[in-house]
This record gives sequence, structure tokens and C-alpha cells, in this order.
Amino acid sequence: MLTPMQKDALAEILNVNMGVSASLLSEMVNQKIILSVPVVELKQGSELNAASLKRGDLGVDKSIMTLVTFGKKFKGNALIILPQDKASILANACLGNELTYGLEEGLSNEDADVIKEICNVILNAIVGEFGNLLDVRLEYSAFEMDFSIDSLDEKRIIPPDSQVLVLYTSFFLTMSQVRGVILIVLSASSFDMLIKKIDDMLRGIDV
Repeated sequence: MLTPMQKDALAEILNVNMGVSASLLSEMVNQKIILSVPVVELKQGSELNAASLKRGDLGVDKSIMTLVTFGKKFKGNALIILPQDKASILANACLGNELTYGLEEGLSNEDADVIKEICNVILNAIVGEFGNLLDVRLEYSAFEMDFSIDSLDEKRIIPPDSQVLVLYTSFFLTMSQVRGVILIVLSASSFDMLIKKIDDMLRGIDV
């Protein structure tokens, strides 16, 4: 469980990096993109699976997931989950295409490439900052996209004994808003490492 001060410190660290990500994305797509200040929750890996996300945090069946795995000393999985129809809206907005609300056609290859690039920028900024904060070198796996979050269970992306930072955020574009969920899945030792660093920072502020 996170204390209010730990949660505030994490939210501030993440907010700075979301701002950096938003600036990079704005330059990439030549329009203003704002990422909302993330609401941070801590959950046990055993609490999260595809069914619970569909039923609760997302509330939809059709979602897409982008994933990167990182290690070695500080290790885990980082992923962004977006409802498929909203992902299509986000991709079209970034490409400057006419927005097509309510269509169930899925993502084109071009749409998927745009979403992968957007998520890559955000996840690398968040995980990279954790690496900088802890002064550890991170090694990344290949960036992956899955068109069903059922693979969360099939690939055991969220181990039951992991600690998961759940971040709720929204993309604000010129004509649309898209809500998503970011999951930072950490091994127990990596989570302890992060919280120890946060506590050290908080003690430094109090001195």
C-alpha cells in the first residue's frame, strides 16, 4: 500500500514525464496533445487480469495493448491499454484524418503503427525516468502490440506476486479525448527498490 506522500511523489514524477511525452508527441503529429495528470493506484498482480480490466478499469471488451519488457536489476513490464474504438480515434486525429466515431472497423496497419509509436514514446519516458532515478541501466525487449488483452493471462504478463502501478490518464487533442490505462508491472524487489528511493527523496525534503 502506498502512503499519501508516496503516491503524491510518484504522481509528480510521472506527471513530469507525461508532460515531456506530450511535447514530443505534439511535435510528431503537428498538433497540441495534452496528457492529463495521472491518477496513481497500487494493486497486487493477483488482482488484475483480462476479465477484471474489461469489467472494471476499462469497461469494454475490445481493447488493444502495447507492451515493453525491461530489466535486469530493475525489471518488469510496462503496458498501455486503450479501447479499440478510442485508439482508432486517436490514430486518425494524429494523422489529421476525419474522425469516425462509432465505427467498428478496427485499426488499419497505419493506425496500429501510429498507436505503437505514441505508446513507445510514453512508456520509454516513464520507464526511462525510473531507471534514471534509480541510477540503473535498463535493457528493453522488442516493443509489442496485441489486439486482445486476453494475452495478459495467456502470456502471464502480470505475475500474481508482482506489484502494479495503475495509472489512469487521458489524451486531450484538438477535437477529441481518449482515456487509457497504463500499467507498470514490477517484481517485488524492483518495487521495493523504487519505494526506498521515493522514501529517501521524501526524507531529503523534510530535512
